[in-house]
Amino acid sequence: MKKLLFAFFPIVLLGAGCFGGASGTSGNDAGVFKTTDAGQQWSQMVLVPTAKGIGTLATTNILSLTMDPQDTNYLYASTRNNGMLFTEDGALSWRQPKQKILNTGTVYDVAVDPKDVCTVYIVTERKLVGTTDCFRSLNEELYLENRGDATISQVNVDWFNTNTLWIGLSNGDVLKSENRGGDWRTIKKIGKEISQIIISNTDSRMILVSSFNGGIERTADGGETWEKVEFPKGTRSGEIVYNLTQNPDASVVIASTQHGLLRSNDFGKTWEQIQLLTAPGEAVIRSAAIDPKDSNVLYYATPGSFYRSIDGGLTWKTQKLPSAREARAMLVDPTNSSVLYIGEAVPVQK
Repeated sequence: MKKLLFAFFPIVLLGAGCFGGASGTSGNDAGVFKTTDAGQQWSQMVLVPTAKGIGTLATTNILSLTMDPQDTNYLYASTRNNGMLFTEDGALSWRQPKQKILNTGTVYDVAVDPKDVCTVYIVTERKLVGTTDCFRSLNEELYLENRGDATISQVNVDWFNTNTLWIGLSNGDVLKSENRGGDWRTIKKIGKEISQIIISNTDSRMILVSSFNGGIERTADGGETWEKVEFPKGTRSGEIVYNLTQNPDASVVIASTQHGLLRSNDFGKTWEQIQLLTAPGEAVIRSAAIDPKDSNVLYYATPGSFYRSIDGGLTWKTQKLPSAREARAMLVDPTNSSVLYIGEAVPVQK
């Protein structure tokens, strides 16, 4: 369980819609939504207790959600223009750490060390920052991107050897550190912005890297050699891939692409198209999820709608989702698969 070692930063913005608002929309349908009945009903989980009252995330655009590997009530949310937030109570309330670099600006991604939950890595636009003591202190220069045309977009931690870190950049570079950010080397140049890096849950030498307009690259030897993934006929191997997700034993990987959802049963060697209720290209699908206890149970969302299949995508049921924004992130609680979280944001590429 996470030790409650955070130093809290008093958020002074109050009232509906006051925490966000830099998104270009005045709608109050952003933030995080939660269901406890597998998507039949959803609640907007946006309360931010402060020293001066109650704030809200109702207009805050969520870019990613990360669950603590040892405490499923503990989540991190990265946001556009509002820094990083965390919850200790399953999204009933949200807080921020004290450091300015984490409570302002855009945070793109968060990764938690699976062997030490007080070690957390956070992606800001130009820096990878980290903590090893639950945010009592912060190392703000694990990686600094000085090139004007590149920002950091993704981070992941090797679960087998947690000294190994991976980051992806907006220019398509994939970098690897084998000493917790002390040194870095560019391991792959894809040429398009990196959208996701996933490490196989059963063999950490196997990695998939997806990108916007660059498809998916695959390595089986920790990044020494790479191959470009070939997609099924009717889709393009170089197309936009928004998100990758895997089940606990890595036997199923789902890719959210501009063409719809693709599935691999061999960690990215081969792929098949999943038939959806939405036609290819009809709606943007930024994220999907797999039930960790049953890989035939799949989820995806479009603006205003949530979809669930219990037969591997052969048939789908739909429920109303109380947000017209894009579902940028989706998580299933591994201890209770009826509990799901969705992070919503207005459409832009990042």
